[in-house]
Amino acid sequence: MSDDFAKALLPTKLMDLLGDFDTNHVGYVYGIDFQCAKVLTNDHWKARVAGIPHNSFLVATAFNPTNPASTPNTFDQEVVLLRVQGPTTLPSDTELLKTRVEHNQRRKAEERFLASDTDGYDGMTQGELQYGGLECRILGTFFIDPGGEIRLGSDVENYFACTRLRVYKPRGEALDKIVNHINADRKATMVADAKAAGFKGVPSPIKIGSVRYTSTSRLHRGPGEPQVPVYISPSDFLARRTAVLGMTRTGKSNTVKTTVSAVGLAARRDGVKVGQIIFDINGEYSNANHQDDGSSIAEVFEADCVRYRAVDTPNFEDLRTNFYQQPAEALNLISKLLANDPFRNQTDLQQFLDSSLEEPDSNDMSNHKRWQQRVAVFQCILSEAGFPAPAGQKVTFPVNATVLTAVAAAGGPQPTPAGKGMCTMPLKDAAQWFVLARGANYALREQQKQAQQVPKGFTSSSGNPWVDPMMESYLNVLARHNVTDMPIRGYRALLPCAAYHSAKRQGDVVREVLGHLKAGKIVILDLSAGPVEVRTVLSRRIAQQIFDDQFREVNDGKTPQNIVIYVEEAHNLIGKKEELTSTWPRIAKEGAKAKIAFVYATQEPSSIHPNILANTENWFVTHLNNDDELKALGKFYDFGDFSASLKSAQDVGFARIKTLSSPFVVPTQISRFTPADLKAELVKIAAGPAGSGSSPAAAWPSAPGKMF
Repeated sequence: MSDDFAKALLPTKLMDLLGDFDTNHVGYVYGIDFQCAKVLTNDHWKARVAGIPHNSFLVATAFNPTNPASTPNTFDQEVVLLRVQGPTTLPSDTELLKTRVEHNQRRKAEERFLASDTDGYDGMTQGELQYGGLECRILGTFFIDPGGEIRLGSDVENYFACTRLRVYKPRGEALDKIVNHINADRKATMVADAKAAGFKGVPSPIKIGSVRYTSTSRLHRGPGEPQVPVYISPSDFLARRTAVLGMTRTGKSNTVKTTVSAVGLAARRDGVKVGQIIFDINGEYSNANHQDDGSSIAEVFEADCVRYRAVDTPNFEDLRTNFYQQPAEALNLISKLLANDPFRNQTDLQQFLDSSLEEPDSNDMSNHKRWQQRVAVFQCILSEAGFPAPAGQKVTFPVNATVLTAVAAAGGPQPTPAGKGMCTMPLKDAAQWFVLARGANYALREQQKQAQQVPKGFTSSSGNPWVDPMMESYLNVLARHNVTDMPIRGYRALLPCAAYHSAKRQGDVVREVLGHLKAGKIVILDLSAGPVEVRTVLSRRIAQQIFDDQFREVNDGKTPQNIVIYVEEAHNLIGKKEELTSTWPRIAKEGAKAKIAFVYATQEPSSIHPNILANTENWFVTHLNNDDELKALGKFYDFGDFSASLKSAQDVGFARIKTLSSPFVVPTQISRFTPADLKAELVKIAAGPAGSGSSPAAAWPSAPGKMF
């Protein structure tokens, strides 16, 4: 691109970043390097722009805004973006400090109150005292790329010791263009990502809030200052990692609700299926509260939202497992729940809890029959332990004529033949039958010992013992006696696990949840009710199934559907000591490859695994109250600039946002979650053609219209 062409573009392109340059001028750069700039400013100039708050944006340029085409050379055809970090000293500060002290020492008693703007100084002294220095971080450089578009580089390419840079405070539309700027190459990537996800174009950006620099916002957000909107793109969150960090009651859940809504609306507009699942530790998303105008995510997206709980609740699906119908999952869960049981080390109980009821290949007939027998005994154990059984529940198992005859001879109930060596009977009868079969087997083994034979007890058609060591432990747990006929705890050890069982549930809850996600629904797992352990056991099982299913499609050469996972109180699930090969770290690290987006919320960023933090693209940070958390956060991007503000400012919704599309952190007051506006938007989408709300990347707006 020629110099003449670049100069011609300056008035319509880079000039827009200065705004009203005459009013917005606030100083001069008097020192600069590749990281920082020192700015000379003046109290009068500050007052003209409603102050220069800590962490506010400034821009510096050498071209003449009244005649930009007269810019002397190509080195000056750029605008440097700065962030105010704090004051810096001027060479004259020592003398000026001495002047202030001496002036106050000479005051008369009647001068203790402010009587004028000059406070008793003469005009020349007052003018000198108004000057001060600002230390600013360089965030990048705006320039015109070969395609004639404004581009933001993340550094400065060159600087002059004899700097000519004038400094301006962008406000209104100028600040809007800066904080919502997206480079052309990123827009192109967004188009490709959106098309790969099934969208017709890039989903429309949404207004997340407005620029806010400090907790005290009397001036820079006052009545005379325009509120500058901050937008985020839903596409930034698909197949990406997002951290929502901050203390309780500072707006984390509001941010997550807004994100869920943004993705949900974008998917609805284009008729694209994007499954979203929320691991809701505190019940904030499935239930309405006063902060949500009496509504919730579940009510806003009623037709596309499914809620689960681990207790019986109207309008909620049951999150629990039917232990009778899902024996493998049930035994695995019981084993985890009883990990610290003091009686677990009893031989039979330990062998029972350490076993597996995963179904073997049906072609392996011998192992499959043994599995069927153990499942039958497991169901009897559940029944004896008082686990409610589904209506009409029966036990079905394989057995040979020898065992049937022996139990009948002992006065036991008779099962009903079910074909191919199988029989069936009611639960209570089956429990009695297996206890009698156990006794008959021990009696036969004793007889065989007396006859100096190998004590196999009953044998199968293959000649192997019908009661193998694993089956023996199951039967002993059922009978509550060991091999020496001594009483043991047996099935009574399972009593604390009854709350995790649901006799009403039909089918595997994990597969059911996955089916809802594939249908593009929002699934909310309300983990606030029911036993606490469900958070780790069921959550991990569901998450692992999502991970495995998504990667199965990838390995089959398919493009999996986008799924977004939200985790509240994430430090409970993905702590820093978690093995990287375990479920949650793998989802956070590798999930993006399989179109899994991961959004985690916590008040303890230092407790999250460092590898997960290192792979996070989007950040929403509110108040953090201690230096350890701030130190952990300060390692990423330019969050170190905000340590003091994050520690002191406790305003609800006052966040510092860094998204994939933005190269720097934007301090933002996040808008409140407004269910009424969302419902109105859903009505509009339903009334119009699918995809009407999508905006192509070529027309990406610098100040997009309000979505809700």
